[in-house]
Amino acid sequence: MEQLQTVVHWGAWAVEQWQAQAVVSRGAAGVVTSVGFTLNFRWSSVTTYTSDICCDLLRRVREDGSKFINNSTFLERLMVFLAVILSVVLVSGCSQNGDMPADCSDLYKAGQKLSGIYSIYPLGDVPVWVYCHMVSDGKDEDNGGWTVFQRRMDGSVNFYQPWKEYKRGFGNVESEYWLGLENMYQLTRNRKYMLRVDMEDFTGRKGFALYSSFSVDCETDGYKLHVSGFKDGGAGDSLTYHNEQKFTTFDKDQDTYENNCAKLHLGAFWYAACHHANPNGVYLWGEDPTIFAIGNVWYTWKNYAVGMKTIRMKIRHVS
Repeated sequence: MEQLQTVVHWGAWAVEQWQAQAVVSRGAAGVVTSVGFTLNFRWSSVTTYTSDICCDLLRRVREDGSKFINNSTFLERLMVFLAVILSVVLVSGCSQNGDMPADCSDLYKAGQKLSGIYSIYPLGDVPVWVYCHMVSDGKDEDNGGWTVFQRRMDGSVNFYQPWKEYKRGFGNVESEYWLGLENMYQLTRNRKYMLRVDMEDFTGRKGFALYSSFSVDCETDGYKLHVSGFKDGGAGDSLTYHNEQKFTTFDKDQDTYENNCAKLHLGAFWYAACHHANPNGVYLWGEDPTIFAIGNVWYTWKNYAVGMKTIRMKIRHVS
């Protein structure tokens, strides 16, 4: 009993000290499927889910530890709690190997050739779970370690989110998600990247847009977008219009229009006044012109009324 209280008290202290900030996505089976970590003054992060577990366990142990320890729910939650705490301690408490993959390109070079979910280390010491697209449609030179930072595929995730969510990331890496502006900044601040945007409509037609240069500024500069070097893959160029624009959400207006573009078009993006692309807009399930330009659209491909079935925005390191 004393050991139990020690573990829970230690966990409460750890959560308190590390100022948890994370996104936890849960799959259909109820197990943790993705955890997107961010740093607060380079402190290690613990999920808010773990924080809730810790506080609940501590309260219950104090109230009636002998009865509570026999509860199966308690044991399950304690195991999850200890697993997350242990992973954070191992990451933060040990010196990290300098060869930890910063992105999916590093994983590809290390021999990982299958597309899927991997952990990368854009900050060098904290894991971020992403979907790595190792094979792309098109030429062979397009293959090789694309880091997906945005994906829509079935409308399962609400992308009309506030600034804090777009900063740290949200969703489920197994389906729809946004990697997070801070992670994107950390990825692109010291490395050169190219961008590819893959799209498919509800008739099965596919297209893409390729950009030879992509980067995102820091938060104090509004996570401003820098994108150039367009090459057409059938979808047309809807992104150059957004070049040099800051990121806007419904609760943080940084666009050049007199009103908030995120509110007008029910999304969040590097809006100007307002958009040619709205990949984080409403999932329309095809064509719907009822409300102008609110969908997950790519104007130069399908106009403002036709939402895409899938869209995948991904970057790859270029030497």
